[in-house]
Amino acid sequence: MSGNRISPILNDTVAKNGFYQENELPLSILNDFESAAKETRYEISDNTRRVYRSSFGIFSAYCGSHGLSSLPADPRSVISFIGHQKDIYQESNGHQLSTQTINSRLAAIRFFHIQAGSPSPTEHPLVIRVMRGLMRNQNRIVSDYDQQPIMYDELELLLQAIDERKQNLTRKRDKAIIQLGFQGGFRRSELANIKVNHLSFLRDKLKVRLPYSKSNQQGQREWKVLPKEEPFSAFDAIKEWLFAADIKEGHLFRSLTRDGHQIRDYQVTDANLGKGFLRGDDIYQLIKRYCNKAGLDPQYYGAHSLRSGCVTQLHENKKDHLYIMGRTGHTDPRSLNHYLKPNE
Repeated sequence: MSGNRISPILNDTVAKNGFYQENELPLSILNDFESAAKETRYEISDNTRRVYRSSFGIFSAYCGSHGLSSLPADPRSVISFIGHQKDIYQESNGHQLSTQTINSRLAAIRFFHIQAGSPSPTEHPLVIRVMRGLMRNQNRIVSDYDQQPIMYDELELLLQAIDERKQNLTRKRDKAIIQLGFQGGFRRSELANIKVNHLSFLRDKLKVRLPYSKSNQQGQREWKVLPKEEPFSAFDAIKEWLFAADIKEGHLFRSLTRDGHQIRDYQVTDANLGKGFLRGDDIYQLIKRYCNKAGLDPQYYGAHSLRSGCVTQLHENKKDHLYIMGRTGHTDPRSLNHYLKPNE
């Protein structure tokens, strides 16, 4: 049978990029091909996919308003888009878009071009030169702060705000999220993906297995070892939440009914889709909400403040870089320098 029976899109991609192409592909490999093709759903996280769709939508709208093609796109269109984006002033704070934000939008352009089998215009030498210059431009008015670290003092304020909640399940769950996020230096996506079978309660420590993380996307074995006797340890908080919610398997952090008295119906498919459990964005909003209640300006504090606070607090506790990296999962000690700043 003709190869076109299997994938015309693949054949076009192969031809465009100069790969060897069979004249015909047998129908007998159809199931094998489709089985492998399904793996592309795991290529990037759901959150990254949402960000890319939004960012590419902004680029497409810009191209559409000027009669330009967005896919495939001319490198000069991308350069013009950079010029437009770098001069935008945000109404919320009067600052220009950060280089990181613009880079994220270029990453989206690159992703959709690769998906379509077209060379990415973001790889053009002039685009690279423009971005290199933009990163060194010190005259732009951009936000000059990162999220501030949540350390012991701030953590106590957050826990006091949680204690004001009337619903027992809500208090138990939210304390477990905050304390585990802080002690383990977890990213919000990592917190959302923890399952009950990832936890091991030992005599003096809690071990949390991470099947995947931002720095471990190939599923290598990774554990976080969290001492039970450390200040604000998550050990008892997690146990109390599991007991109160009667959770024996599946996602650790579940959605609650509106009145906060019951966990919602839980269902998960093989693609980690489903209902009844918190996503990374839910945890982000939850932490922002408690920061606001605790009097911590949400402009300066967020979900990443827990991870930043873990690093900064361990550093102030005189732990060395290797110990901190073992806790957070950083693979390069130079990455810690961004976090090691005083909590002012």
